[in-house]
Amino acid sequence: MGAELYSGQLFRFGRFEARMYMAAQSGTVSSMFLYHNDSYMGAPEPWREIDIEVLGKSPSKFQSNMITGVAGNQTTSEQHHGLGFYANTGYHTYAIEWTPDYIAWFVDDVEVRRATTSQVTDLSDTDLGLRFNLWVSSVTSWVGSFNPQLLPVHQFIKWVKYYEYVPGEGDNDSDFKLNWHDDFSTFNTSRWRKANWTFNDNLVYLAPSNINVKDGTLIISLTEKSSPGFSGDIPVDNDSGNNIENIPSFAFSVYPNPVKDILHVQYSTPGNEQKTIRVYNIFGELVLETRGEKIDFSKLPGSVYVVKIEDKWIKVVKQ
Repeated sequence: MGAELYSGQLFRFGRFEARMYMAAQSGTVSSMFLYHNDSYMGAPEPWREIDIEVLGKSPSKFQSNMITGVAGNQTTSEQHHGLGFYANTGYHTYAIEWTPDYIAWFVDDVEVRRATTSQVTDLSDTDLGLRFNLWVSSVTSWVGSFNPQLLPVHQFIKWVKYYEYVPGEGDNDSDFKLNWHDDFSTFNTSRWRKANWTFNDNLVYLAPSNINVKDGTLIISLTEKSSPGFSGDIPVDNDSGNNIENIPSFAFSVYPNPVKDILHVQYSTPGNEQKTIRVYNIFGELVLETRGEKIDFSKLPGSVYVVKIEDKWIKVVKQ
C-alpha cells in the first residue's frame, strides 16, 4: 500500500516549499506536485500538473515536469536534474514557484529549472491543489523494477510552506508572501486530506493508514497491506543535510557565482602569499584543491559547493 496527502485548499500561483527526506527504492515514485483535481476525468476537464519526483532507480536525481492537455492526450516536459546528493539519505528543501509568466523549481534555494513555454500559460487557467505521494509505477523503464521484499519505504516531511503570489508586495521585496507554515505538530484536518484510491500505472492502493504524524514529522509510507503505517525512528534533520554549514564565514571574493566552468578566486595576503584553495561538496567531502586563482568546475555536477581558504569560505552554486 502507498499513500497520498493532498490539500483541501486550491491555489492559483504561489511558492510552495517542503523540507523532505525522500523515499527511493527501485520501482517507486516519491513526489511533491500541484494538480488539478479533475484532471483524470478527461475532456472537457483539462489536465494540469507541475511535478517534483524522485524516481526509485535514480535517487541522486529528481524529475521536474509540467503536464497539460487532457487525459489520454497529455503534453509533458520532463527534465532530470542531478542533485549532488542522494535524496533518500537526508533532508533537503524542495520548492516550486508558479506564476503567470514562469514556473521554476528549486532545491535548497538553488534554482535548477525555469520554464516560460506555452505550457506555463496553459497552467494559468485552473486552480491546483498541493499533493505529496509515494507509490509504485508499472513503467519499469521509468522507475526500475519493484521488489516488495524491500518494504517498508517512507518519505518524511518536516514542514510545508505556502507563499501567495503578490507581485512587488512579498516578503523581502519579493513577489511571494508567506501565507501559512505547517510544521506537523499535529495533523491539520482542515488543511490536509488522505487519499483512498489508486490510478492507472500505479501498482498499489493509496491508503489513509499510511499517512501519519510523529515527533513533528509527517510520514508517507509504502508498506505491505498486512503492516501499514510507521513505527520506527524519525531521521534527524540537522537543518543542513551536510557537515559544512558550521565553517566560520569570511568575505573573500569569487566570480562568477553561479558558475558553469571557471571560477575566479580573489584574495590578498601579506607578501602576496599563495594559499591552498579547497572545494567541498554538500557532504563535506573534498572534491578539488588548487593553489592558483582559477578553479575548473566544468566536470562537477550541478549543486552547491563550499570554496574554502583556511577557515574562510564562500558558498558557490554550480549550474
